[in-house]
Amino acid sequence: MASNQNLADQGQQYKTAGLTKEDQNINNTPEDISHAAQGHKANLSNPNTSEASKKASEKALKELGGEEAFYGKQGKGE
Repeated sequence: MASNQNLADQGQQYKTAGLTKEDQNINNTPEDISHAAQGHKANLSNPNTSEASKKASEKALKELGGEEAFYGKQGKGE
């Protein structure tokens, strides 16, 4: 029987099969990164989320670029 990680890897393989490198990165626009950062920042201030979830959001927010991940703080579009 396959492990859950192997199933997840297989799902990712099927999800991206046949897409060009540019198409695979379609959700990496500044707006998309900013929206992801907003979700993680909201999770940090939500009293109904677990500490584990908040730690995961802190890590994800750092990986996204911290405060620089927010689109409005990049000086673009203003």
